[in-house]
Amino acid sequence: MSKLRRKWLSHSLVALAMTLSLGFIPNAQPHDSVTYAQETAVTQDWTLAQYPDYYVIEGKSAIQKGDFPQLKTTTEKVYKKSGRSTKHVTVSDLQYADLDGYNRSGVAYGIITKDMIDMSAGSREKWENDYNPSGWFSYQFKADGRAATENDYKHSPRQVKRIPNNQEVSIVLSNGKVRHGYLFDRSHLIADSLGGRPYRNNLITGTRTQNVGNNDRKGGMQYIENKVLTYINQNPSVHVYYKAEPVYVGTELAPRYVVVSALSSDGVIDEKVRVFNTANGFTIDFQNGGLLSDVTLEEETTTDSDDTLTEDTKEPATDEEGTDQISPDAATEDTATDVDSQRIVYVASNGSSPVYWYHKENLPAGVNLDRLVEMTEQDALSRGKKHSSAEPTH
Repeated sequence: MSKLRRKWLSHSLVALAMTLSLGFIPNAQPHDSVTYAQETAVTQDWTLAQYPDYYVIEGKSAIQKGDFPQLKTTTEKVYKKSGRSTKHVTVSDLQYADLDGYNRSGVAYGIITKDMIDMSAGSREKWENDYNPSGWFSYQFKADGRAATENDYKHSPRQVKRIPNNQEVSIVLSNGKVRHGYLFDRSHLIADSLGGRPYRNNLITGTRTQNVGNNDRKGGMQYIENKVLTYINQNPSVHVYYKAEPVYVGTELAPRYVVVSALSSDGVIDEKVRVFNTANGFTIDFQNGGLLSDVTLEEETTTDSDDTLTEDTKEPATDEEGTDQISPDAATEDTATDVDSQRIVYVASNGSSPVYWYHKENLPAGVNLDRLVEMTEQDALSRGKKHSSAEPTH
């Protein structure tokens, strides 16, 4: 038997063993030998009474530092691959697993430093191409309505339609308030505020409550993200080993939860957190994305001459945009609050100023307009900024 044939046979046997052990065959993709389904059954059920903030601390991180990329010193321009700043920064190259045979994101990990947080502060990186995570859309063959897959759509976009799984809902939060808005976020594994990359390998289809809990910076993914962010800002010489891993069941496209492990270099932070991907009052369709209900979703708008499909502009664009927290009898005020949360404001000093302004003409005369950063008002609030008391509100 030739050496080439022996090598082919060896690879085939390995692939067959993986398939039998997993109990299913992944779709043919560049990474079809990789699957991120880690569990065959749900190991921990969620209830609002037991986990009102959508997470549970499971113990110490068990992080092995040797598995992480090394810290290095470079310039901001080189690290970000953009801009002109030659400031020296201490960073690590964050690692993101390849998408698996079902186009699902896997583990993301790296060392978070003060410089990485500072470079991310004040503005958001733009989404990279093909940023919608698995479970964001459902797919159907146009001819007969049969269920299709993302791979079918990519192969034959004119024969397959894709349907957004997101929809507007009202979620009763554990604090008694009601959140009105879209159910799902493109939820980061490593947050933008920690230097996470804005692309598909760093995203999952996560419920709003998985992402931010009650939107008080204390729940969901924001619990551990803000703990790390605050601690590093208060202790700039400290860095944090950080790993976020989505956990899928079988061939499901949306993870049941995300397991986040964090270990600070001084040992003060050392915990493993399970963040539940669910929402009070709703049954998530983890297999396909969306909800297990009779709700009919509208087909995404497209034309035969244009295969580039347009996202609903009302959908939340990022994982850290704020959420309205409104009591049931104040629901009539919700629309106005939504608009305000998306209002563009201005922050001086490259976004590092602690205050924001509604109008450029109201800025003090000495402000350098070339260093002015635009962001949504809710983004500014989520970063701890306040509206300048020197600017009139009417």
